[in-house]
Amino acid sequence: MELPRWLEGKSDEEVISALQAEVDNDHNRLANVEKQTFFCELVDVSEEDLAAEWDAYCRHASLVDEQVSRLRSVALARFDREVVPLPPAAAAAVVYSDDDIWFPGFVAENRKPTDDPWSELTPEEKLEQAILGTRPAGRSELADERRCAARGAAERRDYAIWRSTHRPPDSTALSAAESRVTRDRAAIERRFADDWGIELPDSIFRYWQFLLSLGPVERGALHDTELRPYGIIDLFDDPACPPREGLDVRVHGRYYRDPPEFLTFMHGGTDGLHFGLWYDDGRTCTGVASYYNNDGGGVGLPSGTALAAVREQIEWRQAHLDSEAGENEPIAANLAEERFRLRALREVLMTFETGDRLEEGDAYHETYRDEGEVLEDGDPSRFETLDGGGALADGESIVPRGRQRPYNRYDWCTNLHEQLTGDPGAVATWVTEALRRCAAGDPASALTLGRDLHWASGGDAERERQAHELLVAAYRALGRHNLAGIAYAHHRHRDLPQVGVLRT
Repeated sequence: MELPRWLEGKSDEEVISALQAEVDNDHNRLANVEKQTFFCELVDVSEEDLAAEWDAYCRHASLVDEQVSRLRSVALARFDREVVPLPPAAAAAVVYSDDDIWFPGFVAENRKPTDDPWSELTPEEKLEQAILGTRPAGRSELADERRCAARGAAERRDYAIWRSTHRPPDSTALSAAESRVTRDRAAIERRFADDWGIELPDSIFRYWQFLLSLGPVERGALHDTELRPYGIIDLFDDPACPPREGLDVRVHGRYYRDPPEFLTFMHGGTDGLHFGLWYDDGRTCTGVASYYNNDGGGVGLPSGTALAAVREQIEWRQAHLDSEAGENEPIAANLAEERFRLRALREVLMTFETGDRLEEGDAYHETYRDEGEVLEDGDPSRFETLDGGGALADGESIVPRGRQRPYNRYDWCTNLHEQLTGDPGAVATWVTEALRRCAAGDPASALTLGRDLHWASGGDAERERQAHELLVAAYRALGRHNLAGIAYAHHRHRDLPQVGVLRT
């Protein structure tokens, strides 16, 4: 026998190793086939106690693993005795000549009855079902649905038991949080109106009340998501807190590339992920944006609220935990505990916002992702910018650009970044023309180019100066004088080694 094509060109050791891995992996397939039969046999049985079904399945799965482990050990021991000493072609001939010994998973899978109700339909029935989109589900699909339902029922039951010993925040804690927000809100609003010139949205106070309401379990779950309040929220505990000597409070929590419209309120832990309230007009909050300061990607279109951003991160964490839990296996105790804590956090958050959104994990993001029109054509009110947030302005742009989408167009961003950092003469010409147009009543080019240069400054003093000049001119022309002030403060302090400037 000649070597199979997929083994050609490999060394003798690599061939033997590949054959051994194939035998080993096929026993995984055997375990999966045997486990799937449990719910396949229940497809036609009425649902009475799904949680109990999952318990019975877990016992079945444990027995299957024990049995397959024994078969695997026997097969691999025999492989060592009978196959390893042979030349590659002879080894392959032995392995592929007896599926019952080496590939029991393949044998078990092929012994299963045909699972294709489509094949049993007449041509007319197939046409009708294709038109109506009602193709019948196979037995294995129905078994998967039953398994998911049983697992979900068991997890809800176990969560209820867990929650009975990990009580949610009581009415006293919730009332204290509400009273604190009511008491301090006016002083906080005055501080931000005086120093930033902005109006804080109701949603940021709901976010603060949510934080104040959390019990130990929910705080632990929030810590698991790596989210923590930061930036402007630091002043909520002490609205009168001053910055360190010689520093401007408006740069507290302001990262090097943050656009002036972006006010950090939360940190995300990984690669400098942080979230900010977005102020297009310099006064009222448009939504929330976020980006990774130490990584690629941009800010994205501002939307939603602070708590909606937390909910999104909860569901990203849920999706990760779902992938760790797998589909067919019992959930490990430590993983179940983390899932319960996350559910507890979600429950508290949903009493403040997103209470009508019952989806979790990947289903949540699939259901509430950006609308197709915005993904395709971009926001009609925003010019595309290198930072990905888009610039709200009318007029024309010197740099060819479309409307801002929720993500950065890679080719456009790459080419523009190369021009901004590699052709100082062209950039200087653009800057001069943008300032001329701004003085003549069209600030669109100054705003968009200023934002691009601010994002692409990269520590270059000339690009920092150009960005500052353009942004201040554009904001003043647009009547966004507080954004001009933030841009000025940021320009003065862009070389700070850290973004925290409050006195402690």
